[in-house]
Amino acid sequence: MVELTEKGLGYFSVFESVSRVMPSDFVESENFLIFVVDPLQLGKAIGKNGSNIEKLSRMFKKKIVAVADSDDPEIFLRNFLKNVSVLGVETRQVMNENAMIVTVDEKDRGIAIGRGGERIKALKELMKSKFNATVHIRTRRILG
Repeated sequence: MVELTEKGLGYFSVFESVSRVMPSDFVESENFLIFVVDPLQLGKAIGKNGSNIEKLSRMFKKKIVAVADSDDPEIFLRNFLKNVSVLGVETRQVMNENAMIVTVDEKDRGIAIGRGGERIKALKELMKSKFNATVHIRTRRILG
């Protein structure tokens, strides 16, 4: 769980008032806010045809992303990278920390990393705070 600042509490409050869903965590970057929500509440958080996300995006003047939460690090990671072809996830123990190596299709590398590395930084931040895990992206070319 993230330590909430006054600004963070404001984000939670606005997200909850618009979507009627209380997020469990969030990450802010320069261009977007990512809210982690209960998987059973994800549809409600997004709203019909994305209406809640659009409204929140206008209010915060940033791109808004809602991600389904999970207590399983691999499932959480796959939820976060929902629009990326995840070919495999390998977990290794490195100095009392889980190192997760995610293999993605080469064509999805840019999406997985995000503009200026924003998306991968947000994923790393959430994985570190939630599971004490580091994330590394590896690409593989799919022939065909």
